Amino acid sequence: MGFVADVRDTLARAFAQRYKTMFGTALVYTTSWGDARIRVLDIDETYQSATYLDDRWCEVPFPYLGLYECIFWTGLPVRNVCMLGGGGYAFPKRVIAAHPDARIDVVEIDPRITEIARKHFFLDRLMREYDTQRSGRLGLVCDDALDHLRKCQCEEVRYDAIVNDCFAAGAAEESLMTAEALHVVRGCLTSTGVYLTNVITALEGEYAGPLKEIVGALSGEFDHVHALTCDRCEHDELDNVVVMASVCDCELPGALRLYDAV
Repeated sequence: MGFVADVRDTLARAFAQRYKTMFGTALVYTTSWGDARIRVLDIDETYQSATYLDDRWCEVPFPYLGLYECIFWTGLPVRNVCMLGGGGYAFPKRVIAAHPDARIDVVEIDPRITEIARKHFFLDRLMREYDTQRSGRLGLVCDDALDHLRKCQCEEVRYDAIVNDCFAAGAAEESLMTAEALHVVRGCLTSTGVYLTNVITALEGEYAGPLKEIVGALSGEFDHVHALTCDRCEHDELDNVVVMASVCDCELPGALRLYDAV
């Protein structure tokens, strides 16, 4: 996701709980976020996920994660969701708690990450309080993201929304942005389905290359591409930008239209 750990976290990191993962050593510790205390999952001095420690434990601390809510703003039906990349399960917790008609499959390749989420990021509490095993509203899938989607395509499993939050060393997972991968993604969506991905990019200027690349890639499979920003930076500065692609046209409040097929 790309939030670099602040210097104020130096002492907290020194006393953090440490776990070996597929992506390196993961640190779990508590720090400040605005007026709140949060627990963070830190890999390579980058916040990969976080949770509030108070009654907001099902809310998302980071602005870009809040933008993932846009899958519910379009007016299109969203009941079956797939999230690629589990991390601290911040957005899945939000989906289960705030959208009672929705279910979500979370695809996380590293079982240790899910173990950390269950122990430190209230995933066990979510499963218990919302009785997700009985309701079937939460699916925990230990698999490579693209391999999971290939299986879904073959088995004709279709999602209303696929949310890509796979990151490695603070950068988006490039293998999910190839033409072949996006063709698989499109094949796993319903006719009104949407695909979301988070990109660290500028909207314009010399740092806008990642955005241009992803829009070009998405335009090969999708007729419409929108972007939502956290409004923390100028348009020529790097920030988290949430890009939404769809075949079916829709209105997305506050979004920039980046591409519409003629």
